[in-house]
Formats: sequence, C-alpha cells, structure tokens
Amino acid sequence: PRSSFRAKSIGHYVLMKTIGEGTFGKVKLGTHILTGERVAVKVLEKERIQELADVERVAREIHILKLIRRCRHIIQLYEIIETPRQLYLI
Repeated sequence: PRSSFRAKSIGHYVLMKTIGEGTFGKVKLGTHILTGERVAVKVLEKERIQELADVERVAREIHILKLIRRCRHIIQLYEIIETPRQLYLI
C-alpha cells in the first residue's frame, strides 16, 4: 500500500512542489487555502544562513521586497513567517 501524501501548510498556504532551489533553501509552489491564489514561497533554512554577509544578503532582499510592495506588475511580498528552523517569504 502506498503511503498517503500529507501536504505541508504554513500560515494560510498549502505548500506543494518545489519550483526552484538556491543557496539557502527552496522555492515551493503554494496555494492560499481560502482564495486558491497561487504563490511562490521561498523557504530559507536558517542553519544555512551563518555568515554575516549571508545574513545581510537575506535582510537586504527582504528590505527591497518590502520597498516594492506597492509596485504593480512586480513580485509582491505578502508576508514573512518565521519558525524555529525556517523563514518563509510568501
């Protein structure tokens, strides 16, 4: 018998397949539970972000995404969810 697949959820999003990988983690396809809106969820593994330069790079990315929140037709940062081991950029 095949084991049942249990989708992982974070906040109001269900995480599905991996659509990309980077230095600090993966990018997964996510779906908002209530609206069905599809989003990219960047999952950063905190244990991989150790050097000061890495911390600054992640902080700079978040800062820039917050700055361009109101620009149409550009990637939007909806929310950031932090767990003990990961940072989720939605």
